[in-house]
Amino acid sequence: SEEFKKFWPASLHIIGKDITRFHTVYWPAFLMSAGIELPERVFVHGFLYNKGEKMSKSVGNVVDPIAMVDQYGLDAVRFFLLREISYGQDGSYSHEAIVTRMNADLSNELGNLAQRSLTMVAKNCDAQVPTPGEFTEDDLAMLASADALLAKCRSEFDAQALHLALEAIWGVLGETNRYFSKQEPWVLRKTDPARMATVLYVTLEVVRIVGLLVQPVMPDAASRILDLLGQSEENRQFADIAVRIDANRKLPAPAPVFPRFVEE
Repeated sequence: SEEFKKFWPASLHIIGKDITRFHTVYWPAFLMSAGIELPERVFVHGFLYNKGEKMSKSVGNVVDPIAMVDQYGLDAVRFFLLREISYGQDGSYSHEAIVTRMNADLSNELGNLAQRSLTMVAKNCDAQVPTPGEFTEDDLAMLASADALLAKCRSEFDAQALHLALEAIWGVLGETNRYFSKQEPWVLRKTDPARMATVLYVTLEVVRIVGLLVQPVMPDAASRILDLLGQSEENRQFADIAVRIDANRKLPAPAPVFPRFVEE
């Protein structure tokens, strides 16, 4: 049927490691006998443990995934699992671990950087992407690091090593936060507005590239980041990384994307 053809043959067949034999021996045999194409690749994922312990109804430590999503948000849960666990290996979940990732990686590294830079643009650049001046060595190095992420992420995504792709992205975010702090655009606002505009432009460009690259992992949050950067739906492909963000583009009012998780 046409519906079947939408999903099969599969370029990637993902299964749990407890059913590896069935899906790599018996299932292919069934497909061959029925004249149905085999999947191009089978990838086996590991188990998820609760604080290092196997989940069991008798122990009472089974985690309800719907409750997790309700508590932390779907994007945050997906990000935690793909960032924290080497895809294909066993991993462990705990409330403390996911909150740490949410507050350190999402709220601090990405959310705070986007909020600070966009707020400065709103207040000091007429809420428009600033026009950069001549780039310094620091600017060019920062942009080069962000540009290099595309090839790295493509390679890791193709190998199902999503944790390594996210590690690389957050490495660049850490570099960008250090760049932002070193350049001190809040000081440049009074001493050298043109230089401030360049620093903000570079920072927004890195945030845009990150927003594009994290779409497979955090589609909702990435969409909101790209909305705040004035990026149209037509300009959200990986190929758009090759085209710099337009100067003078009008931006909406800044809004937090990753508020800190606060215990009730």
